Amino acid sequence: MLKAPKQIYSEIRESLYLILRLSMYETKSMYSMQYLGFLWELVTPILQISVYWFVFGFGIREGRDIDGVAFLPWLVSGIIVWFFISPAITTTARSVYSRIGLVSKMSFPLSTIPAYVLLSLLYRHFGMIVVSFVLLAFFGYYPGWHTFWLIYLLISAVALLYALALLTSALTTIIRDLQNLLMSVMRMMLYLTPIFWLPTGWVQQVLQLNPLYYLVEGYRSMFLGTDWIVENWEWGIYYWAIVIVLFFVGSNVHMRFRRYFIDYI
Repeated sequence: MLKAPKQIYSEIRESLYLILRLSMYETKSMYSMQYLGFLWELVTPILQISVYWFVFGFGIREGRDIDGVAFLPWLVSGIIVWFFISPAITTTARSVYSRIGLVSKMSFPLSTIPAYVLLSLLYRHFGMIVVSFVLLAFFGYYPGWHTFWLIYLLISAVALLYALALLTSALTTIIRDLQNLLMSVMRMMLYLTPIFWLPTGWVQQVLQLNPLYYLVEGYRSMFLGTDWIVENWEWGIYYWAIVIVLFFVGSNVHMRFRRYFIDYI
């Protein structure tokens, strides 16, 4: 049971340079045929936020604040991490079977594939974080001591997403239909996390069982300067328990089936 997680950890540690190089290559190849290149990673989310702001802020909420915060900064502070989470989950899930050509030409541990794909998406996330800080500064929310929570939140997000990627990349290679199911689930999760609305009562308690809830509210707390992360430390323990379980399960599933991946592709 412990052998697989230890081996995965060892492979990642020994392949850090390779992961870094491949993630940079992944990023460059993605924008090689586009005039605006990386700017699309900023323009597209900004356009989406504008639509959400108009529909939910002015249409549904009629311009009302949420917990004393104007809707736009409240929306931006929570949705930024979603723009990282959602593509990371769906992209890393298909990372192994969609890169079989690379696997056949190079010799490296398959566990590094979800890792470098995730890292390439993290570069884009850094750009959106900078844009968010600039935008929120116009509303009076400036960086402060609470900004240091960003380091913890980035580590938390990457840990969860990689643990989940080990599991989903193995399962979707074996059962390709799971990719479509996963994309449908992520569409639902967009509305089942506190991005556009603030749940209360028993609904909030149920939705908090979703670990993505912790990340969204954590980012919102970091950007807006509240103490939500500290005040909800028990949900932090729950979150890391989920991460550890996913890593153990994902590592064992990955090691159990990866010798047969080529047979399923």
